[in-house]
Amino acid sequence: MRKIYLPVFIFLISWTIFSANIGGLSIYSLDEAKNATCAREMLERGDLIVPTFNYELRTDKPPMHYYFMMLAYKIFGVSEFSARFFSSFFGALTVLITFLFARRFFNEKVAFFSSLALFSSLHASLQFHMAVPDPYLIFYISLTLFAFYAAFREKSDKFLYLSYLAMGLGVLTKGPVAVVLPGLIVLSFLFYKRSFNVETFKFLKIFRGILIILAVSLPWYIAVTIKTHGVWLEEFIFKHNLHRFSDSMEGHGGIFLMTFLFVFFGMLPFSVYVVQTFIKGWKDRRHNDFLVFLIFYVSIYTIFFAISKTKLPNYTTPVYPALAILLGYFIFKMEYINLKRYKVGFSIALFIVVSLIAVAGLYFGIKSDPVLKQLDYLAFYFFIWTVGGLVALYFYLRHKKPIEINFSLSVFSIVLIFAFFYLMFPKIDKENPVVVMLPLIDKSKPVVAYRGFNPAFAFYIRKRIPKFNSVDELESYLSKQNDKVYILTRKKYLKDLQNEKNLIILSERKDIFEKTTSILLTNKVEK
Repeated sequence: MRKIYLPVFIFLISWTIFSANIGGLSIYSLDEAKNATCAREMLERGDLIVPTFNYELRTDKPPMHYYFMMLAYKIFGVSEFSARFFSSFFGALTVLITFLFARRFFNEKVAFFSSLALFSSLHASLQFHMAVPDPYLIFYISLTLFAFYAAFREKSDKFLYLSYLAMGLGVLTKGPVAVVLPGLIVLSFLFYKRSFNVETFKFLKIFRGILIILAVSLPWYIAVTIKTHGVWLEEFIFKHNLHRFSDSMEGHGGIFLMTFLFVFFGMLPFSVYVVQTFIKGWKDRRHNDFLVFLIFYVSIYTIFFAISKTKLPNYTTPVYPALAILLGYFIFKMEYINLKRYKVGFSIALFIVVSLIAVAGLYFGIKSDPVLKQLDYLAFYFFIWTVGGLVALYFYLRHKKPIEINFSLSVFSIVLIFAFFYLMFPKIDKENPVVVMLPLIDKSKPVVAYRGFNPAFAFYIRKRIPKFNSVDELESYLSKQNDKVYILTRKKYLKDLQNEKNLIILSERKDIFEKTTSILLTNKVEK
């Protein structure tokens, strides 16, 4: 019965962590706002094909995450909770399959430590909290690759078809990346195993696999191409895939090393063992080639996005489950290795230093923000990490068992996750301009935008916000209105409106986490 109870426990504890306060934080970030609004508009129209934001075509992403948000909206109503509900659910599923495949190819202890490494990560929890496609992509890419390895090792058609099915669903989630990167990883592994031959290709049933992928994903791509006259497909492929890889978009560039740092910081606290983990994994590869497969998985995926011109922390999150298993393997082996030889003490000390840098960086970062500077004390919550590191170092110096060292890192990290979502971030969230300005807007009156506006307003206004790109257009519209009109814009566009004597600024507030400033205006109405 334990074989059933432990996975259920792992799933439930993961879901509890990943759903912490998902309904208590506003839909504010650009990606969340656009995705959650798009799903609401598709549900409102009863349209499963064409994604729109503010009732205009949105070409950024395929529809998988929209479908799950629409389902949640149908069940729970449109809200922050429902927009994020299935993100946290897929996060828990990701931890579950990480546990199950780690147990299948190692043992239950490795599986448990792998799960521990994954749900102790603050960044993983942040990703699985968000109404974006990444939680679904992480799950489908992990399932694609884990199921492929199971098929290859066990010569199982069942796992092979599961891998192709997951790949097809991944294509419906984020496009070609769900085929290209798993394909590169699989090919590299086959070359390493010297299995790149006719016999392997017969087993892989590639033609059937392509048919499964196409059967799952192609109907929607054909339908959206027909309904948008090819516009959606052209923009998605060239702008949001090829252009993102070949050139930095929206200022998200950086050096080659940045992507590796994203993975390191994203998988704290246990990523402080990453060097020892790769060394130990490579040394033990002859005993279990799943280690090689996982190393290839993490390395190739990370290097691909290190080469890409556009760099974002969420791009490499699909490596987290594979890296978690590698870390789980090393943590398990800590019982049998010389901790001093593997410099575990140094790693714990490094974590303490990193935690102190995090406190200092957050403190000065918040202090420098004109909207958030009064909340600089929130940075001190990250001392929870420091305390966890100090407790782990104490156990290390007292020659305690590795499980006590690693439980210290994990428990304090989970405490920090709950503190972040229930205590820290709610205070920051209350300062965002959308939360501040919404009470000033009578939603029964017309709401329009001049040139640009914070996308989160569209989620909460819940009707089309007409956008005017010239002063003449705006003047013409206002001249026909006999009632109050609310106008959303950005500070950089205010100079265009400086001669408009009939407009009053109701609120001006810098967008948190952005360089822009939101402006809310209204017109003077003659009584």
